[in-house]
Amino acid sequence: MAARASKSSTPRPRGRRRNASRRWCIPPAILREPDETLEASQILEEFKGDLGLLLWNSLRDVTLWSATPEERREGLFVSEAAHKRLGLLATSGVEPALEVSLTTLAAVVGSPGTASPEIVTLVCLEVGRWALEQGAFGTALAYAQAGALASPEDAAPACTVGGMALRWGRHARAETWLRRCIGLARRGRDWQSYAQAYVDLGTLYTRRGVPGAARRYFTQAMRAGRRHGLLAIRGAALHGLFLLALDAGDLDDAERYARSAMRAYGRGHPRLAELLHDLAYLWVTRESYGRAIPMLQKLLVARTEPADRTLTLAVLARAAAATGERRLYEEAWSGAWSLVNRPGAPEDHSRALLELARAAAKLRDWVRMDQASRKHAATPQRAADRRIAEQLAQ
Repeated sequence: MAARASKSSTPRPRGRRRNASRRWCIPPAILREPDETLEASQILEEFKGDLGLLLWNSLRDVTLWSATPEERREGLFVSEAAHKRLGLLATSGVEPALEVSLTTLAAVVGSPGTASPEIVTLVCLEVGRWALEQGAFGTALAYAQAGALASPEDAAPACTVGGMALRWGRHARAETWLRRCIGLARRGRDWQSYAQAYVDLGTLYTRRGVPGAARRYFTQAMRAGRRHGLLAIRGAALHGLFLLALDAGDLDDAERYARSAMRAYGRGHPRLAELLHDLAYLWVTRESYGRAIPMLQKLLVARTEPADRTLTLAVLARAAAATGERRLYEEAWSGAWSLVNRPGAPEDHSRALLELARAAAKLRDWVRMDQASRKHAATPQRAADRRIAEQLAQ
């Protein structure tokens, strides 16, 4: 017994904490799409003529400069290259803000040995934001990526690339950049980028239909946001957890997450209207129409983007149908339907169409239900939406 007690009382050597001395590996990121045979060829597709060539050549200069070791950059470009580039810019007629950015990037060609990586990164990101405003996602991503390559040890540009790739629907590419951002952020203690990358990974896995992984990433982001005082990111993570709980039918958890996200966002946050819309949808799901309808009507003032407004009108039509408010149903249904069918509408309206079909079914408006169901069947759908559509068909 004594021997056993002695053996059990012998202290075991404690293992080192997992992260105490861990060197974070920085994984490489995907730089091109599988069908992209020419680097940044989307620029030439999105911008025709001289502007496209200017943007493409400027980007190629930056990527060549970034890939060249610092000690070998002097003399990388021929001496008259910068003069020719500035001459093309002067006659191109590009808008002033873009001209300033491209003129700054011409310094990479004129003085490659002394060009500042930080300035190159900032200017590339600025061009990327400009392209995003034009709806040119390929150009925006190419320039954001060039900015990240110019400052390869900086987590923030890598996070921007991952977010843009996610927004453009390039999920594999987005994931590699977000994981790279996490490694860089851990090493550089950039907790803002670290937490944002986890939010984006949660969004990515939600879109892939892998809720377990999405929940882990959102939880990691929420904890990082709480630990480092990043309220907006904590709010985004809680918003993601709310949507996962709502999709899973865990309505009590969903409402708790929604209220926590609202507190974290605070007044004036750009995603607050989106959160309030999602909360109103939760109330519709819970058949709390008296709370949902006034909220949805107020949100119509703030949700002016066609895709957002279409969905809000569709959910309002469903709530109005459930309460028998025929006039409100007619107005909301017709408003949403006209937005879905407007000429050149590029948005994905699958969710709104499903809500319109459900609204029409509530009032036995079979013609409209058939219209919305047929159009919904022709669009890409989530698994949860397919189940609801099958129930409507029965």
